[in-house]
Amino acid sequence: MSVHVSAHSGHAHDDEAAVERALDRLRARGHRITGARHAVIEALATIEGHPSADQLSEQVRELHPTVHRATVYRTLETLATLGVVTQVHVGGSATTYHLAADATGHEDHLHASCRVCGRIIDLPSDLLDPIKRRIADESDFRLDPPHIALSGTCRTCQ
Repeated sequence: MSVHVSAHSGHAHDDEAAVERALDRLRARGHRITGARHAVIEALATIEGHPSADQLSEQVRELHPTVHRATVYRTLETLATLGVVTQVHVGGSATTYHLAADATGHEDHLHASCRVCGRIIDLPSDLLDPIKRRIADESDFRLDPPHIALSGTCRTCQ
């Protein structure tokens, strides 16, 4: 499955602000700012959309050629655990990433993935709130929808 990622079209200032917010979040929680962490956060701030680990690794290599692919993968896992990066499971074994809402200054959001073209569409964060409440009430289970993509077909592929 191909994951749609387009070149970032935002302003450099916005990218720098997102990097600084993510780094500040790490510092505030007492975590070190390693070169790899900085490189991965910078790559996430400069790529628009929801890149895969491979796509991020390529972006990191362009920005910081000495950071190895395995380091990027380990760093993504660490940053996701620390809440700086959001992991989104798209289907099968595919996983994509983006900076957490605190770093971007945008609201958190849900995801939908087109089974045909692989495009990932951002959805409002409160869309599944009634379903989350019902599952919690009836099943004693806490749903965490920002980390999974709903599967379907986008308007273009219908």
